[in-house]
Amino acid sequence: MSVITGHKKKLLSIGDMSKLTGSAIKSLRYYERINVLKPAYVSPETGYRYYTLDQVHLIGMIQFSIEIGIPLAQMRQFMESDGTMDFRSFIKEGREVAEKKMKVLKKGLRHIDIIERHMDLAEQHQIGQIYTRKIPTKNFHVIPIEKSLNEAERIKILQSFMKLPIEEKDWEEAEYGILCEYAPREAMYYFVEVPENIDLPNVKIIPGGTYFCMQTENSEIEKAPELFKDHIEGPCYAIETEIFTGRIKLNKPICELRVVHYVPQSSQSR
Repeated sequence: MSVITGHKKKLLSIGDMSKLTGSAIKSLRYYERINVLKPAYVSPETGYRYYTLDQVHLIGMIQFSIEIGIPLAQMRQFMESDGTMDFRSFIKEGREVAEKKMKVLKKGLRHIDIIERHMDLAEQHQIGQIYTRKIPTKNFHVIPIEKSLNEAERIKILQSFMKLPIEEKDWEEAEYGILCEYAPREAMYYFVEVPENIDLPNVKIIPGGTYFCMQTENSEIEKAPELFKDHIEGPCYAIETEIFTGRIKLNKPICELRVVHYVPQSSQSR
């Protein structure tokens, strides 16, 4: 390791500091430009930069800031002109940022778990194959529609759903899609699943039980009575929602179409 001894202190070259800390030379120069790490000495003849061993600790703080997401420009607020750092305040800020980041990561992991469960379930069946699933009673907040929606219309309705007073955790596994009632007359709705204990208008309680299901590459809900005519007779609910599979076309997701016997909403709605 090269050492410069001209000013009583031993100084490290920028290359040595890079090796010692794992920070790239261009990163050390960037830290200098934004005034969070000034070299201890710059040679007037060569322009070479040199650092003290004590500055390793400051680089460690810079790396910590980057890892947990504290902007380096914000780090300067904890540093005084004489080189003193308000380390306690910096660590407090770091903890708050890290805890927020952990919350986001945990939410992301929960979402990954949900997607993996959906994929495992979906991949048990082939497109067009009819199968059965046990599905619990669900509460759907509904908006009447006259036909299947285009992308812009779906986005507009989903944006309205996002304004509902529903806690974030309840959105994680909530289904949304199209509901059709084929009894006594056909009625079509766009729906989002909501918690049982929330007081909202236009909520339909869809009965639990054994559903006949089919995965489709396109919306087929308007053909549901015909597709399932050999499995269910008379009035029925048809529900269509997008599902995750191991390999999907991002602009054309797979749908799951489900049907179950209709229960009059006079005793089921609120």
